[in-house]
Amino acid sequence: MYNITILYGAVRNGRLSIRAARAVERSLQATGKAQVTFIDIKDYNLPVMEDRLKDMKEPHPGAEAISKTLWHADGIVLVTPEYNNSYSGALKNAVDYFTKEWYRKPIGIVTASDGVQGGLNASNLMQLLVLAIDAYASPNKLLVPEVHKNLDEHGVPQTEKMKGAIESFVKDYLWLVEAITKQKKSNPLF
Repeated sequence: MYNITILYGAVRNGRLSIRAARAVERSLQATGKAQVTFIDIKDYNLPVMEDRLKDMKEPHPGAEAISKTLWHADGIVLVTPEYNNSYSGALKNAVDYFTKEWYRKPIGIVTASDGVQGGLNASNLMQLLVLAIDAYASPNKLLVPEVHKNLDEHGVPQTEKMKGAIESFVKDYLWLVEAITKQKKSNPLF
């Protein structure tokens, strides 16, 4: 069983992209291959990052808690809405707190929007972010267009097409997690 952390990065009132995060959580759990920890950054009230966690003399307790969870994860799924053709500033702020927690981790990218492109621009920028933090982006991203129509408030897919997209994303992502986890066990770096 793999330890997967979902880092959900929207703090705005009325956020709908949490539906995508819950859908992926449900699908990962349904495989029987993943133990999922869900981090909603809204619950941690992280201030704007002035120092990375490793450089703080008095670390923010929320940052410390997130760090421990990320460190022990075999894989991480980043979920964000698309705001102004990019990912959430709150998610970027959370990501910037950490360094070693990301190193060589398989990262799944999930974006959602109320439009028809499902956060395509945000997902492309997320891939660049994942490379910058020395992690591995899963090539199969999950884009959730018209999130209010495709997922209900609990993350249950409302169409067969959306159900299939989620299942395909999860299957490909877990393959990557398994491949990287096996490699890290046979060739540990630290």
